[in-house]
Amino acid sequence: MLPAELFHPIAIHFPIVLTILLAAFDLGWASRSPFPDHRGAAARISTGLALLAGVAALIAFALGDIAYDIAVARGGPADALEIHEGLGSMTAIALAAWALVRGWLWWRGRGLSRRSVAAFATVEAAAIVLVIVTAFYGGTLVYTYGVGVTTT
Repeated sequence: MLPAELFHPIAIHFPIVLTILLAAFDLGWASRSPFPDHRGAAARISTGLALLAGVAALIAFALGDIAYDIAVARGGPADALEIHEGLGSMTAIALAAWALVRGWLWWRGRGLSRRSVAAFATVEAAAIVLVIVTAFYGGTLVYTYGVGVTTT
């Protein structure tokens, strides 16, 4: 069985990829046409990606909380860990909130205009920036400080 702190690096790739796919899908869709049918395939895919990204972010956050406690107990760099944890919290909350907004809009049957979808893609691009900054600090923990790295 893998050590508990290694599940976070495995899980974190899902919200990263899903957030990028969501923004790319919505941006590509906005450049073509609005979601004429709020229950159509494009709207379902977009909403599904948003929901999956939100759930995956919460799972990665929960696993990151476990990895954080282990890293602190092993004497990891407190300042760098705090920065990454704060950014991870913000990212998970933002993606989960966005998932709730998108799910609510789909459930309420709101059709989306081209402008709405473009606005969604802009918000999702901002989410990508937040994800990248969080990932950068996570990578710094691993590659600079060796957090979570097992040596033989």
